[in-house]
This record gives sequence, C-alpha cells and structure tokens, in this order.
Amino acid sequence: MAKETVQAVRKAEIAAENIIKDAQSQKEAIISEAEQKAKELSTSMLSEAQMNAEKDVQEAVHRSNQILEEAKQDAEKEVQLLIAMAKTKEQAAIDLVISNVI
Repeated sequence: MAKETVQAVRKAEIAAENIIKDAQSQKEAIISEAEQKAKELSTSMLSEAQMNAEKDVQEAVHRSNQILEEAKQDAEKEVQLLIAMAKTKEQAAIDLVISNVI
C-alpha cells in the first residue's frame, strides 16, 4: 500500500510538473503574441500618423499656393490701378506744363 501511495504521489508530482511546463509554454506564447501585436499596432499607428502628416503638409502647401495666387492677383490689380492713376496724372502734368509754356 505504501508503494501505491508513493507511486500515486510520484504521478501527481509528474502531472504537476507537466502542468507547470505547459503553463510556462502558454505564458511565453501569450507574451510573444502580445509583443507581436503591440509591434504591429505601433507600426500601423506610425504609418497612419505619417500619412496624416503628409496629407496635412499637402493641404498646407495647397492653401499656401492659393494664398500666394490671391496675393499675386491683388497686387496685379493694384499695379493696374496705380498705372491708371499715373496716366491720369501724367496727362494733368503735361497739360500744366503746356499751359505754363503758353
């Protein structure tokens, strides 16, 4: 009977060791999978952030180009207005010189 008890205890010890080994393997597999998922998530988030940043830069460049074009058009209108004003003053100056000469 003592022999049977010793064998039963030995079987229980072996079963416990196997359970511990399986748990250790499962723990390592879970940790490895979690690390892999974390790396994938990090890579995905970084890629998404880069795409968003590139999109924001492109939008900023586009808006900047629009603002520059509007400023160019405004400046062109002002130049045309100044030219027209100068022409009217030129004629007035010519008229003044002619009236002083005569």
